[in-house]
Amino acid sequence: MNGRFRIGWLMFCATVVFMNPGITLMPHGGVSHAAGNPPPIITPIQQPEVKQSAPGSSQPVVVPSREGPFYAVQAAACRREENARIIMQKLEGRGYEPILYSWADSAGDAWHSVFLGLCDTAAEAETVARRYREAEGTAGFIKVLDRYVPVVAAAPVTHLPEPPSRQPQVTADPRQGKTAPAARDPKAVETAEEENTGPEFSCSGFVELESFVNTGKAGSAKVKNKKNEIRNRLRIRYGTESLYLYSVSNLYLFQTYMNGDANDRYRYAKRQEVSRNLRLSEEESELSFDELYLNYGGKHFRLRAGNQIYAWGTADAFNPTAYFNPSDMREMLFRDDDEEKAGVPSLSGMFFLGDWTLETVLVPVHVPPIMPVEGDFWSLAIDNTLLPVVFDEPDTLSFGADHVGYGARLSTSFGSVDMSVSGYYGPDRNLLFIPYEVTFDGFTPVCLRIRPQSFMVTMFGFDLSAVLGDVVVQVEAVYSPDKVGVVEQRTTNLMSVTLPFETDRAHYVSYSVGFNYFIPLDTLIEGHTGDTVFTAEWYTAQYLEGGIYTPYITNILSCKFQDSYFDGRFKTTVKGIFDTRHGGKIFWPEIRYDFQNGFLIELGYAAIWGDRGDSWEDDSLFSYFEDNDVVMMKVRYQY
Repeated sequence: MNGRFRIGWLMFCATVVFMNPGITLMPHGGVSHAAGNPPPIITPIQQPEVKQSAPGSSQPVVVPSREGPFYAVQAAACRREENARIIMQKLEGRGYEPILYSWADSAGDAWHSVFLGLCDTAAEAETVARRYREAEGTAGFIKVLDRYVPVVAAAPVTHLPEPPSRQPQVTADPRQGKTAPAARDPKAVETAEEENTGPEFSCSGFVELESFVNTGKAGSAKVKNKKNEIRNRLRIRYGTESLYLYSVSNLYLFQTYMNGDANDRYRYAKRQEVSRNLRLSEEESELSFDELYLNYGGKHFRLRAGNQIYAWGTADAFNPTAYFNPSDMREMLFRDDDEEKAGVPSLSGMFFLGDWTLETVLVPVHVPPIMPVEGDFWSLAIDNTLLPVVFDEPDTLSFGADHVGYGARLSTSFGSVDMSVSGYYGPDRNLLFIPYEVTFDGFTPVCLRIRPQSFMVTMFGFDLSAVLGDVVVQVEAVYSPDKVGVVEQRTTNLMSVTLPFETDRAHYVSYSVGFNYFIPLDTLIEGHTGDTVFTAEWYTAQYLEGGIYTPYITNILSCKFQDSYFDGRFKTTVKGIFDTRHGGKIFWPEIRYDFQNGFLIELGYAAIWGDRGDSWEDDSLFSYFEDNDVVMMKVRYQY
């Protein structure tokens, strides 16, 4: 065992031993308990009676059952009712109207779920869950309820605080099963301040082992094994409701027990380095803090300082209005959703202005996208040019007022439509790859060097999401009057090429248009209680002036079909990504089984095709990864 692995393993063990399974909202919707997460079977404990509370009483109002199927967005589930009520009180204090639902599993054990709302369609539930995720940084779990369900509504309140999310909060009326925006009563009477209960500590996370096995080339199993990685993701929150410290860290340890040479084709960094966002990297290990900030909030505002990730935009695959967070491109498109973006050191403020929410962001330092190390399995190897191409490391813009990024977003909701407008000035999160010199060995040209550079850019954006029955439509677009592009040259004759390539500013647009269709498969297949979703999205980007190379990633169609069975335990996903401009495509099926006791396993396969043109400008990006077909295996334990 080498020294770096020994140190990393000790850090990992210390992290796991330090875990305190207290009550906390989990990404899978449960509560951290030694007993494990709640089983998925929904069975009411008893049918309720209709009761009326006296005016001004704090006792709950029990309303009649309604018959499913319908959907519930679960924030937490607890063994003990008092724990569920504590969570309810905290959610009520933040402007939600939670619902307490008690039920028994197949073994007869009692559970107490805290629902954010009840919805007639999965699309409405998805909207509620998405808003909750964006506001609180944790996911709600959508449950399908297909029996008579007793519902206990929250006690009547005389004042509804402003919602904590960036948009007016969607709540549910349990009597109607419909979602509606929560409106502030102008005649409301202010209530007494919430009693200060002191700071609280919560933590959650997971440990996983992920492996990649290459199937695109011949060779032994040892040579085909390209990645064996242990990852520990830890979420920590400490403080009060209004003032707290929040951290999400990832510890990566690369293992070479199956292939001792695997680290020659997969490295986190070329050398030991510390990035501006506190990412500590070396060849075989990495520790990142994508979220590490101090939060202070009041009734009408929320302030944060530190590493943050901004979930701007509505698109599923490509987000033109995601201005701030650089991408992690070390595995092309195959990073997990929670690894795709790197946090940036920043100051942000969110202000609740009636039915509108204004969010402002200031990023004082530039953090460039993360690219694979030259020669790695996922690095870009262009081999059809007159000279071999070598990529330098991405440029980092210097400290100073000239390279500060800032932006603002104004959001609101009208019924089932969410929309926002945004503006940004700062470093472009999309790198520009500029050929700049030919390296010589004496008088013999050896390679063409390409420098990934960042430039300052101005952008104006718009996004919209609308629920239309079982369909959620999403539109997102940006316009820039000064985006930098590379000026076209003839590259068929090396003697006619001028280095470095010139750049120029031009008008630019990009947009994503797509939808999520929640297929009511339960009406076709009796007993089907999972969610069936088909997603399609079109993305394009282009300069509005001639003479500038078209962006390399444009005219991309992405599709996804997802179905789950046994109340979400078994999930199948089939993804397709199509480069319609150059002819490349990716076929990517996955299967996952969640034991719902903390463990899950996942198996996936990615097949990559790409067409080659007469020159590198006409090549599909996917063509350079045709030999990178992989089988992906993952085992995860959530704590």
